[in-house]
Amino acid sequence: MESLSALVRPPGTSFPKAVSSHPQKSGIDYEKALSQHRHYVDALKQMGCRILSLPPEDSLPDSTFVEDTAFIYGTKAFLCSAKEESRRNEVESVAKVLKDHREIQQLEPYLDGGDILNTPEAIFAGLSNRTDANAIRFFSEQISKKVVPVPVVKGLHLKSAVSYLGNNVLLINPERVDTGPFKIFEWIEVEEEDSYAANCLAMKSQVLMPEGYPKVREKIRQHGFETIEVEMSEFEKADGGITCLNLIL
Repeated sequence: MESLSALVRPPGTSFPKAVSSHPQKSGIDYEKALSQHRHYVDALKQMGCRILSLPPEDSLPDSTFVEDTAFIYGTKAFLCSAKEESRRNEVESVAKVLKDHREIQQLEPYLDGGDILNTPEAIFAGLSNRTDANAIRFFSEQISKKVVPVPVVKGLHLKSAVSYLGNNVLLINPERVDTGPFKIFEWIEVEEEDSYAANCLAMKSQVLMPEGYPKVREKIRQHGFETIEVEMSEFEKADGGITCLNLIL
């Protein structure tokens, strides 16, 4: 079976200026972020990914968060349009790489990739501060799979609060999203104090998660998954999570 490719981009020198509501955003350590990103890439390799690395974009503070620029589905790459003005130039360089791997299609504004959760049953799209109903409606018309809008009650993106692990299992913080659309799944509940760990990346039986959340780790392992942990402190300060740092092709 051919290995998956992971598109990544190291943080640029302006990363400490990333758009963030985190209380420690002024304390982002750029050198530490670079080190954490290298370990993150090593973890993706450990999970069997082939790495496609873009050069840093020093003038675009949030550009390391490549997930928001596109949604990959089958043979298509749907390009997203950011609500945050400072992020709108991130898509161009990502698209140049994606066109060698997928058919490109542009989505209507505004929609962030972090609001799109793909599961075998349906695609769930977060109605958040970054993604609006009109954009979701347009997206649903471009795709053959059922698209279900989900109001995001608290936090940046849908995937900040919900991750699909496989085997009909969701990792979910029920305080942050409308849980109604997710009743068909088995839940691993994440408490509010551990909310950052609700965003994880699952491949086969492995789950990549942030370091420092033993309760969440044990719950995931009890469901038969293997966990790989990476330090994410500097990306957390920039309102970014595990899945934000890659696009899986």
